[in-house]
Amino acid sequence: MRYFDALEATVTAAEAITECQRHDIKACVRGSDGALIEEETGDVIALPIDEGDYSGEDVIGFLGY
Repeated sequence: MRYFDALEATVTAAEAITECQRHDIKACVRGSDGALIEEETGDVIALPIDEGDYSGEDVIGFLGY
């Protein structure tokens, strides 16, 4: 996916977790609020926007793009 398309994309938890794994980051969904977090630090990667989907911009921003 191109960078600008990724900024506008909505991704599922599974897609976001897979992308994080490509960057050696272990991520999971926090049960209390559905936030996607980095397992090791507890840092929030993205908050859910629609029924468990996440903003592509939030995910790639966390990854440093």
